[in-house]
Amino acid sequence: MFKTGSARKPKFGAAMEPSQLFNLSVLANALALASLLTILSSGLALIFGLRDVMNFAHGALYMAGAYLGFTLTTVLNFWVALLMVPLMLAVVGVVFELAVLRPLRNRSHMDLALITFGLALIIGKGVTLAWGTQPLPVAAPAVLAGSVDIFGELYPVYRLFLIAVGFGTCAALALWLRFSRSGMHVRAVSVRPDVARMMGVNTDRLGFVVVCLGTGFAGLAGVLAGPYLSVDPGMGASVLISCLIVVVVGGLGSIGGAIAAAVVYGFIQVAGSIVLPGVAVLAPYLLLFVVLLVRPQGFGKGRVG
Repeated sequence: MFKTGSARKPKFGAAMEPSQLFNLSVLANALALASLLTILSSGLALIFGLRDVMNFAHGALYMAGAYLGFTLTTVLNFWVALLMVPLMLAVVGVVFELAVLRPLRNRSHMDLALITFGLALIIGKGVTLAWGTQPLPVAAPAVLAGSVDIFGELYPVYRLFLIAVGFGTCAALALWLRFSRSGMHVRAVSVRPDVARMMGVNTDRLGFVVVCLGTGFAGLAGVLAGPYLSVDPGMGASVLISCLIVVVVGGLGSIGGAIAAAVVYGFIQVAGSIVLPGVAVLAPYLLLFVVLLVRPQGFGKGRVG
């Protein structure tokens, strides 16, 4: 699943007493992991909710965003990378929408899933050809380096920044979907696309916007992951598995459900590595099993909501 990088990166595998389970650092670590997953899962849920396509290339796009973020951070700085990489990945979303989703909209779900899986392999191979196979370190910007004292505990500033950006981005997305005219159109199309078209909603334009948002979110998450996790060729596959679990547990296509599921996933992953480090990797799959058994529709109330 999610694996941390070098010694200066967050480590969740050290054995601790169960009494330490609810201290501030553990909760903050869970929120930091959840914030990254919320960005990725929201983008994946958006595309599924409107286009009814499970984009298996999402993890590869996240990985490409992380490598692009590494390059721009090295050549320019982190803040330029944080701005430019999501825009670059949004352009990839334009190509994805016009070259794949629209021409193949009448193909079966299995066909589209296999096509996106093939795209993931192509993107992954392109990344290794361009950057190699060795992990690449990304330093946090100077203003976010170091730690800050929170109620007597030192905690890395960058992880607090990650939590703020992750949940702030998803809150802005939720507000857009709930209160803007275009957001309401997105929710309408995700539930009843035929009725929405009859009411004059331009579904192609909405699909264009949503796919660009989804791929842009993958790029944003990739840049944010650089100083937090190791940037390596295996990061795309591991994060895709985590995102699929979050999206299914949250309810397919549900943004609110994905956010709730990401928080639960993050806490279970962190807590599991503290209480039972040897079997922590199984915890997310057990969560998926229990939710599908008890509440197959997931946490959410509906698609894109």
